[in-house]
Amino acid sequence: MNNYLTEKVNYKKISKIIILVVCLLMCIAGISIIPDQFKEGTSEGVMNIILIVAFAIPVFIIILSYIDMANARSYAFVFSNNTDTTISFSELRQHLHKSNVEDELQKLIMKGYIKNVIVDLNTQNILLTSENANSAKKIYVTVSCPGCGNSTNLVKGEASMCPYCDRPLMG
Repeated sequence: MNNYLTEKVNYKKISKIIILVVCLLMCIAGISIIPDQFKEGTSEGVMNIILIVAFAIPVFIIILSYIDMANARSYAFVFSNNTDTTISFSELRQHLHKSNVEDELQKLIMKGYIKNVIVDLNTQNILLTSENANSAKKIYVTVSCPGCGNSTNLVKGEASMCPYCDRPLMG
C-alpha cells in the first residue's frame, strides 16, 4: 500500500456497487416512461421526475467518490516517486497536468483520502512526512579501494566491484 493513501481509497463496499446499479436502473426505467406519463396527467409525470432525481443523487455521490479515489491515487503516485521530502505546487501541476492542485489536494486530505502530507500555502510547497519519503533517494559515498587505492563513488549500503582492480567494495 502507498504511504500517502488511506484505507478509504481502497475501500469498495459491495453495497455501494449494488446501490449504484439499482439506482441507475431505476433512473433509466423512470426516464423511459416519462413520455407516457405526461400524456395521461402531469401529476404522475412530475412524481416520476422527482423519483428520478431521488435515485440520481446516490449515483452522483458514488461516482464522485470514485473520482476522488482515482485522483488520490494519482497524487500518491507522484508523492511516492518523489526523491525529496518536499514538492512544489508547480512541480505537482507539471506531473499531473492539472491547474487546480492546491484546492484539489486540500479537498482530498480533508475527505480522508490522502495522509502524511502537509500543505504550506505560504511557501507553495508540500511537505511529505511519510517514514519512507526518502526511500527512493540514493545517497552516494566515496570509497577507497584497499587493493589499488583508487576512490570511487558508490550508493551507500550497496556492494559493488572496484572499477580499476575488480575487488569487492561496500558503499
